Amino acid sequence: MALQQRGLRANQARQVVNHVGKAIWHLGLDWAAATDGLGRQARAALLATAGDLPPMVVDRQLVDTDGTRKLLVRLADDQFIEAVIIPASDDSRTTLCVSSQVGCGRRCVFCETGRLGLSRNLSAAEITTQLLLAQRLWAQVAAGSPPISNVVFMGMGEPLDNLEAVANAVAVMTDDLAAGLAWRKVTVSTVGVAWKLPQFFASVRANLAVSLNAPDDRRRAQWMPINDRCDLAALKSAIVQHLPSGREVLIEYILFGGHNDALADADLLMQWLTGVPARVNLIIANPGPDPALGAPSRSSIWAFHKHLLDGGIRAMVRHPHGQQVGGACGQLAARPAPPPFGLPTTNGNPTIANP
Repeated sequence: MALQQRGLRANQARQVVNHVGKAIWHLGLDWAAATDGLGRQARAALLATAGDLPPMVVDRQLVDTDGTRKLLVRLADDQFIEAVIIPASDDSRTTLCVSSQVGCGRRCVFCETGRLGLSRNLSAAEITTQLLLAQRLWAQVAAGSPPISNVVFMGMGEPLDNLEAVANAVAVMTDDLAAGLAWRKVTVSTVGVAWKLPQFFASVRANLAVSLNAPDDRRRAQWMPINDRCDLAALKSAIVQHLPSGREVLIEYILFGGHNDALADADLLMQWLTGVPARVNLIIANPGPDPALGAPSRSSIWAFHKHLLDGGIRAMVRHPHGQQVGGACGQLAARPAPPPFGLPTTNGNPTIANP
């Protein structure tokens, strides 16, 4: 539609989209090479619509001993974001965790990104470029491993605070002319911006994950300021009211040793889940900005998990990936710092302009 508004006929617009999508996502060409074969009018219309963005660069890679690869990405304005390539432990799939903002304004106390504050939103192109960079890099360094098939919006930023760009990015990621990911393989996580849920479900074809982390308002408000605006009752009501029929939500619950991991807390969580079509991801707390919020004992983790299962809740324990390189849940801080001692690092990787 945008290309037609700039003077191209419908069939010309389709040809341009097909040509550029194939060139970039399937042939691995950069922006200049992808647009070089277009006619003058088509190229002018495309540039007027999409612009000609400066490049994004993988400034540094840090590789954990578990195979997780954290990418420090330098943006055109010399700000940094992070994306994380996460190979499954059983080598069955590869997941990419992407960022949606530079920093974050939600200030959850257990999250390193929250300490940065919000600098700016990412554009849809900056979000999709993370996938493009990661795909090309992964193809170079992980021959024989599964390609990136899953994307989670669990990196820097609150995706629902940048919903239009996130919606457009998901549309590109799941388009056969681009990355061609299955929409069920894309998950968008929120701290609970409940008033955006109607717009999310209307504009984004992806799974929804909600970061809960506490079974009552007192503790949730202490750790997550969003709870002061939208408490647990309001969040549950919004999910139940707006979740499309036949769909479920992923509830993320970080286990903090001695703070929210008692069996009584599991009972409160099950009570909140009543009537919510959901499954639960139990996340073992990673080292973060508050040393008091550490991981529980292994026995506490499995007792909590078993209690949920015995109560009829579908739940799994998500073990940390990338913890040694600061790439695990709550650890992304986009610092262009040297890697921890003994871990491999590489610099100067692919530069991608205007995906």
